[in-house]
Amino acid sequence: MYNTTIIEAKTLGEAWEKACVLVMKQGHDRYVQAPEYKIETKDLPLMIKVSEPFSEPRLSSKANANREQADEYAKKLIHGSGKEQENSFDYTYYSRLRCYPDCKVRAWLPSVTDSDEELATAVKKISPDGKCVVQRIDQVDKAIQILKKDPTRRTVVMHTWIPFRDLMKFGPKREDTSSPCLLLAYPQLVDGKLHMFVVMKTNDLYNAWPENAYAFTALQKHMADELDVAVGTYTHFSVSMHIYKDMYEEAKSKFNLT
Repeated sequence: MYNTTIIEAKTLGEAWEKACVLVMKQGHDRYVQAPEYKIETKDLPLMIKVSEPFSEPRLSSKANANREQADEYAKKLIHGSGKEQENSFDYTYYSRLRCYPDCKVRAWLPSVTDSDEELATAVKKISPDGKCVVQRIDQVDKAIQILKKDPTRRTVVMHTWIPFRDLMKFGPKREDTSSPCLLLAYPQLVDGKLHMFVVMKTNDLYNAWPENAYAFTALQKHMADELDVAVGTYTHFSVSMHIYKDMYEEAKSKFNLT
């Protein structure tokens, strides 16, 4: 059955190992046909709950990533890798979270309308020339400042999705590009601890999850340090948590699966 499953663990390393065994044993056989690859996967909607994300091991000894690689990945997610390098990528989580391009005009539009004429009239009331005014938003910094002012705030959500671009997979400008797997990062300040919840549309469990979770919890700690609070739990949900077929044999060998 293709049902949402929950795994609970103390550490990131333990969580990853449990998740790999679960997906290999219970994953739904799912074929993926994308422009860049066509392959079978083991796939599940999976929620992973980690009670102590900064207890060791933060990386399993069975993971292909090492600590140096994970630290570098985390650093780039939080602080970027320099303007020249950023522009060489289609997108980065740093650019989507900390340099998000939003429109100041759109932010003040009224309720959604199905009339283009009505929409154009509403836009001109805000912007006489009818043009959007784009501004970069550092969502991480804004989230920190909001929680400093109101620690009880439950609605601090950081997101990466740009619908006009990321839903247009088959448009001429999107044929050889990708959209972010990370959709939401949702910090919650409760009882003096900063808990982090993330939602991903898809996640390569075997190859990518160890570094993803390592970096997202590093972001969690960065924010907790800025707020002068402790790090709480980490919850990671992927609608499509998967292992690709070319990793099946390696995974079976590492986890003694038959």
